Amino acid sequence: MSDRIMASHTAAHIGTDQVWCAVPVYNNAATVRGVATGCRSHLPNVIVVDDGSTDADLRAVFEDTDITVIRHEHNQGKGRAIMTALRHVGAGRGTHLLIVDGDGQHDPADIQKFLPAIRNNPAGIVIGCRDFTTENVPGGSRFGRRFSNFWLRLETGVATRDSQSGFRAYPVELVLRLRLHGRHYDFEAEVLTRAAWAGLSLVDVDVGVHYPPAEERVSHFRPVLDNFRISCIHARLVGRRLVPLPHRKLVNSG
Repeated sequence: MSDRIMASHTAAHIGTDQVWCAVPVYNNAATVRGVATGCRSHLPNVIVVDDGSTDADLRAVFEDTDITVIRHEHNQGKGRAIMTALRHVGAGRGTHLLIVDGDGQHDPADIQKFLPAIRNNPAGIVIGCRDFTTENVPGGSRFGRRFSNFWLRLETGVATRDSQSGFRAYPVELVLRLRLHGRHYDFEAEVLTRAAWAGLSLVDVDVGVHYPPAEERVSHFRPVLDNFRISCIHARLVGRRLVPLPHRKLVNSG
């Protein structure tokens, strides 16, 4: 492991200038500005990854702010958007990247709950466990969380309470060293499993969640195609789990 990785992941204090925030977005022009500016009130470095949106020119939406917009000319999937953000933050010397969805589901104020967890677990992925006692929680989200939690535990032996949540903080350099294949929502399942195999800790923090009524909800999750992709990545991960070869460790958990 490089000296920089060692230093950034054993430091007693990680400043807010080292924790960046990225908002991956695809056709959520009505909510993304409020989300990103809300994040900017808690962290100095915020980027928006526009994954080929066609509903607005997001560079124009944010031209009066200091928020950076990175654009994919064509929609490539959420996983690709997150990887773009990770590479950008790594080049900018950030050590950790918070992901906040652009649809308004996550409350930027909950960023403050992540910061102590990041400092206490600098080589871990911090996952926002959503409060499903709130109104309008889709049945698919409840099932998806149980489904995802089951497969993560089967593949790794590690339990988390909300492995489907996209509200997360990643240790940048360590995640960039993982061998990841998912490009869409399957990325979020794969990265947790491969991170656990590599010795990274998975840490839960409690966060709120907002779901509008079904008739007002905007979702780009395609149940048939995306569930197929997620099932394929889990089949691949279970297959690797059964191979009697050690996993490459990035963190010494001993």
